[in-house]
Amino acid sequence: MATSVVENQTAKAEKLKVEMTRVIKASRQRVFDAWTRPEMIRQWFGPGPISITEADTDTRVDGEYSISTRGVVKPGEVERSGHVTGRYVRVEPYDLVAFTWKATWSPDEESLVTVMLRDVEGGTEMKLVHEGFVTAESHQGHSYGWSNGLDKLQRLLETN
Repeated sequence: MATSVVENQTAKAEKLKVEMTRVIKASRQRVFDAWTRPEMIRQWFGPGPISITEADTDTRVDGEYSISTRGVVKPGEVERSGHVTGRYVRVEPYDLVAFTWKATWSPDEESLVTVMLRDVEGGTEMKLVHEGFVTAESHQGHSYGWSNGLDKLQRLLETN
């Protein structure tokens, strides 16, 4: 029996997952706040020289968030604006935050981001899992974005 196209696409999407782990020399509370407080999100979110023009959060289960960006994602590209929205599906202060992700640059895709925090020697281990990508191109772009954004987050929390 042949596998249907839908089943193949579903299996492919399940494999398209970004997973990144960092140890940050900061408390779990500070790392959690960096993910959930607009004034902190504005300082690090997004790759490279992207700036955050607006950030709003209602950090509770079923609360919504909205982040607007402006800038050049990769060297040589033109400046552009973007917007990401979603709702929180799990909020466990200082341990875990999970939220849906719908971005203007991937309008046909809603994915899920989960950030898990735990104490380790020297700080906080932060594990990010972003899953549910529809295309390999979206997976690759988000992988680049998260890697660069997490570099900025780490610098922010370790230098302030």
